[in-house]
Amino acid sequence: MGKILKFSGNNINRLEVERRDDKWIDSQINNDNSKVIVYYKSKVLVKKIFTNISLKFLTLGEIKNKGIEPEVILLGSLSEEIYLTTDLSKFDEDLVNSLLSKSDEFINCRTAGDQLAQNQGGMISQSKSQLEWNSKNLFCGIDGGKTIGLRGGQSRKCTKCEVELFPRTDPVIITLVSNGDYCLLGQSKGRLSNLNIYSCLAGFVDQGESIEEAVSREIMEESGIKVKNVKYYASQPWPFPWSLMIGCHAEADSEEIDYDEHEMHSVKWFHRDEVLSALEEKNNNLNVPGNIAIAHHLIKAWATKEVN
Repeated sequence: MGKILKFSGNNINRLEVERRDDKWIDSQINNDNSKVIVYYKSKVLVKKIFTNISLKFLTLGEIKNKGIEPEVILLGSLSEEIYLTTDLSKFDEDLVNSLLSKSDEFINCRTAGDQLAQNQGGMISQSKSQLEWNSKNLFCGIDGGKTIGLRGGQSRKCTKCEVELFPRTDPVIITLVSNGDYCLLGQSKGRLSNLNIYSCLAGFVDQGESIEEAVSREIMEESGIKVKNVKYYASQPWPFPWSLMIGCHAEADSEEIDYDEHEMHSVKWFHRDEVLSALEEKNNNLNVPGNIAIAHHLIKAWATKEVN
């Protein structure tokens, strides 16, 4: 297995065979001993001990004992225990807070993914993405009919036309382009420019397009730079809401920047020494993404000459 980044490393068994048995699924999603990853208002429930955090798993029985009947999704099994997930946002805040002990709290999912143990960050990827996909596909896109969850929430079916819907994953290429001792970094308008962070250029893969073609197109669209020798480096689930980041390195085949001013705030070439100091947080003129992001690892791999 290659490099494992934040939000990956999930070792839950997703139970492909067992999901074919509706009676078995019903027994597990109604089992009071099943463990539940709980979300509320886009935040995930964790347990804090001093500066360390871990996911707080409630049992389904604990939730029901407070008078809450949650809608749950089956994630799978781990160490012979069944894991579910639920979003309690529709319930009263005081009622939800009654589930918490003194060391428990709901925190931002990005923060959680950055601080949790590797496998628990991976659990967030699966649970958050599946919850969001189910909540945004309650109606059929063909005839507007209501949909019902199947396979423990792994698919949905329209009650009118009976078409079956499956969770989507949006592939995103993200690429560090280099030219000798210089690399190409940009600031998109919005979050990155507000934080004054320069990152790798990225964009969604279009239909009917290979990864290499997507890299060439996105880099050209955003910077005006031609590229060659595209090489895959690593991938990262990114559950905001359900992307897969596909990290690549590429060599520049031109040098003059002509960036898209509609989408990009700035695109520049940076010397390796500037980038190394930025990675060490010692550069007052350049900020790069933190360790949670695949961009950080793409930049670091080039700057430290892990890759050519």
